[in-house]
Amino acid sequence: YMYRCRVSNEAGSVVSNRATVYVYGPPTITYHPLSQLTTVSMKVTLNCKGTGRGSITYYWETRNNSGGQWMSINNSNTRRLVVRNLQESQQYRCVVSNEAGRTRSNVANITVLRITTHPIISTTVKEMQDVTLTCLSSVDDVTYSWHRVSGSVPSISR
Repeated sequence: YMYRCRVSNEAGSVVSNRATVYVYGPPTITYHPLSQLTTVSMKVTLNCKGTGRGSITYYWETRNNSGGQWMSINNSNTRRLVVRNLQESQQYRCVVSNEAGRTRSNVANITVLRITTHPIISTTVKEMQDVTLTCLSSVDDVTYSWHRVSGSVPSISR
């Protein structure tokens, strides 16, 4: 915005030089990090982009999926965050700042697919006896399938 001052009296008026005032607010996030599904120990890359006046800076925060305090991630001052060796599901968000303030991104949920209940290691059953093996996942919407790894299927005679 441009402003001038006008000073007047009975003798007339005079006008000052122009003054320019730049008004800006906190940055706007134009690209939010996306939620992802991954497996244990894999790498996940999150991206964020902010625009606005002045110098734009970034940092990332995380918390576990059950809520709690957001924690700043050390050395995360870039638009891209690479998270390695994930073991548990986490939430992440990007914080974009300039001299006028900061804006937080939408939350990206990183869900780690892992087996929470493994089948029993070894069992012996009699021929024709039922056996129940249980395998459960950390994620609800999955498909389970069983595959024989080794050993031969015993012949059954009646």
